[in-house]
Amino acid sequence: MKRLTDYYKYERLQNQKSKTRLDCISSTKSYADFEEKPFIYIGANDHITASRQRKSDLSVTSGKGKHITSIFNLESGFSYGDNQGTTDLLLFISQNFNIESDGRIKDGAIVEVFVCRGKKWEKSQITNLFLDGELDNEISELRTDALPNQ
Repeated sequence: MKRLTDYYKYERLQNQKSKTRLDCISSTKSYADFEEKPFIYIGANDHITASRQRKSDLSVTSGKGKHITSIFNLESGFSYGDNQGTTDLLLFISQNFNIESDGRIKDGAIVEVFVCRGKKWEKSQITNLFLDGELDNEISELRTDALPNQ
């Protein structure tokens, strides 16, 4: 049974006007919330109210301005979240991801998003499988199936 269902790879392209925009460079083209526009924004989280016990570091927003998820510590290379309003878990792998002092994401940063449809409540189990390498075959298959964006 597959746990990873969809895949999107984003890159911070050079000479972007927006400090927080990442463009989709390849994907399985199968998840509606990432198909609206071919880019996302990752920036400071202003979507969580102060009443929450722990405010996340960053927020992921669709190209249409819809808040998708909050995430913690993407600079470590791995993070997770869930797509707001769904039961879908999102896993993030980043490479060369760094936010400069002015809030700009470093050029060349890569963020891969793996969607686990309906797995929001299995976050701990799937995250452990992911970190232990148990999902490497599924990751490889999704990367191979991804089509380049034009």
